[in-house]
Amino acid sequence: MGRVATPLSDRKIKLAKPKDKVYRLSDGNGLVLEIKPNGSKIWRVRYIFEKKAKMYTIGDYPTISLAEARYITTQVRNKILRGIDPVKERQEVELKKSIESKKKFETIAREFFDLKSKEWAKTYYSKQIRKAEIYIFPFIGFKNIDRITKSDIVDVVKNVKFIQTPSTKNTNKNETSRRVFNLIKQIYQFALHNDYTEIDIPNRIDINKIVPKTKIQNRIKAITDEKEIKNIYEIITHDFEGYHIIGNALKFLALTALRPGNVRNVQWKWIDMENRVITFPAEAMKSKKEFRLPLTDTLAEIIENMRDLTYHRSEYVFCSPVHIGRMMSENTLNVAHKRLGIINHNAHGWRSSFSTICYEHQKEHGMSAEVIEAQLHHQIGSSVTRAYMRSDFLEERRNLLEWWESFLEDEI
Repeated sequence: MGRVATPLSDRKIKLAKPKDKVYRLSDGNGLVLEIKPNGSKIWRVRYIFEKKAKMYTIGDYPTISLAEARYITTQVRNKILRGIDPVKERQEVELKKSIESKKKFETIAREFFDLKSKEWAKTYYSKQIRKAEIYIFPFIGFKNIDRITKSDIVDVVKNVKFIQTPSTKNTNKNETSRRVFNLIKQIYQFALHNDYTEIDIPNRIDINKIVPKTKIQNRIKAITDEKEIKNIYEIITHDFEGYHIIGNALKFLALTALRPGNVRNVQWKWIDMENRVITFPAEAMKSKKEFRLPLTDTLAEIIENMRDLTYHRSEYVFCSPVHIGRMMSENTLNVAHKRLGIINHNAHGWRSSFSTICYEHQKEHGMSAEVIEAQLHHQIGSSVTRAYMRSDFLEERRNLLEWWESFLEDEI
């Protein structure tokens, strides 16, 4: 006959001191108190299941009292009698919780942002996270993505206009609503491609039926306003959803202030990636003089992104997305601006924006008028001055273009 354990008491538990090795005090019915060398005391239940000895951990003493430990032991024993392995059951519950946690919308969104941190400019990355934290996470961030409904997303978009922050107090809330919806769409696309969900809810929503499309009124004379030009840049670089060739061309145009015709005409044979420069031959330029375009890191990245799309299919970097091999049509970049709701500011307007703002910020970037005009490929000085001028300010213009990109990417 087996030895019957003497039931424990709170006094006996409190008097139990740690030893060099782990030891256990038995309370009966399989309940033991495990005392470790560091002084911690843990309740466990010993049991046999399918002829295998197992141990179920209840928790620490005194957080869990003796009476509570006995009650839990009874529950564990009842499960065993019903053919349920309590340890396996707990593992399954924890696994389910883990899966549930990974499928929370905010968890998926944070993973999406981690991925995009390697692609997006730092300021834009911060703005997108803040947008999610203000307009999205409080409403659907805690939900399992498979349980988010069409109504949930529509409500998120509609609620945007009611949320006021110091930085959005005077902004166009319709435009903000559209950007919030666009961000949700991007997160869902990430979730779909990473098997977090099989349901593309945003694809079933027509944003134009929820939020009126706002046309951005930007006259050329008013385009020097910093918020307006940064807003337009953000729209063309992050809200454009058409062909990648056109999207890359739009960004290249904005960051270089080239004439639209020159952007459409960029040819692979003119590119020297080793020296980070594109050399336009004289016949390709309005002035009929050779022009060297310095490539910043971002411009070089755009060229590399285009390599897989057009390098083996066309002589043009930004060729027609419809008729591969041909030059992009003359109206494509202007039409792209209009489709984004940008009117009275066409593709050529970036040259005016670049010129005006660079002159206004000369003290900040430290470049001379000659450098600014050289990037616009304008004639500098008199015919006599030009006869003696041998520099095209290539490196100075590279620095200027880096400043220009930083200006456009900065917080509005």
